[in-house]
Amino acid sequence: MKYALTLGLLFLAGFARTTPAFADRPNPAWEKGRLQAGQALYRSNCVVCHDVDEAKTKKFGPSFHQLFRREKMPMSAMKPNREYIKMRTRFGGAFMPAFQKTLSAAQIDLIVDYLQAQ
Repeated sequence: MKYALTLGLLFLAGFARTTPAFADRPNPAWEKGRLQAGQALYRSNCVVCHDVDEAKTKKFGPSFHQLFRREKMPMSAMKPNREYIKMRTRFGGAFMPAFQKTLSAAQIDLIVDYLQAQ
């Protein structure tokens, strides 16, 4: 039973690595911890448009500096909300591209964990 379960998990892990949506993206260093992995994903996907270190930004998108400590999100009157940020990351917006084919749900969770820790 253990042998069959192990083979099944290995098959699924191998299948996930070969799916076209994620095959061309390097996996983050999971062993370094969730925040470091989230930071690495943020730097490779989000920092082009969104600043996280400065409240004022010259970048195209709004700054995410201390996003979860704010009363409202930069472009809306809503209180910062994990599910909304994950949805916006997954499906994009008016000027923001969708990342559902680029990032897995687990990777998006890591990015939101990183933003929440800032």
